[in-house]
Amino acid sequence: MQTEKELEFHKKIKKHITFKKGETIVKEGTQVGDILYIIDGLVKVYIEGSDKNIIIKILKANEFIGFTSLFGDNTYYFSAASLTDCEVCLINSESIKELISECCKFARELSAWYCKNYNVMLSKCMNLGLRQLNGKMANTLLYLSGKEFEGFDVFTHISRTDLAELSGMSMESVVRLLSEFKQDGIIDLKGKKIIIKDMEKLHVLNRKG
Repeated sequence: MQTEKELEFHKKIKKHITFKKGETIVKEGTQVGDILYIIDGLVKVYIEGSDKNIIIKILKANEFIGFTSLFGDNTYYFSAASLTDCEVCLINSESIKELISECCKFARELSAWYCKNYNVMLSKCMNLGLRQLNGKMANTLLYLSGKEFEGFDVFTHISRTDLAELSGMSMESVVRLLSEFKQDGIIDLKGKKIIIKDMEKLHVLNRKG
């Protein structure tokens, strides 16, 4: 049962935008205006480098873009692009602040989402800095096959370039490791689609790093 404040908040969500697959949603270095809320689709959040990008996270429906600007710097320190056709809505930041102040349930849910994303960032740092190549690939495949992406056929939307940017590896290393994982019976490859066949081996590689 929604509270009166939550119903009032939903009435303020009027402006919807549709992005085609591959379109840029926000650009690193630009100013945050309204907060973006993903209604449908998959979005990759990444940091742009001089020679390659690093994908930080894949966002799905019911997640926010630009939420960190609510009480901090209003600059995007990342870019975001659609992995699939996406629908997002624009929410005035002041409306969210007001609801956080007046609705404890909403504040708790946002805090839980933020903490979960913070833990993902820590895991990403460890994956990029401390793991060997096998561990990096195993960690990335486990992330993409996790419960949060149930209902999404994520691997049909992730390119080999995306895998490289998620894992912090070169394209050549990704292609080689996928081939080795297939030979070892850990995965199967159907075109660009990756099918996990031995989840336990992936967990072992992930733990060994």
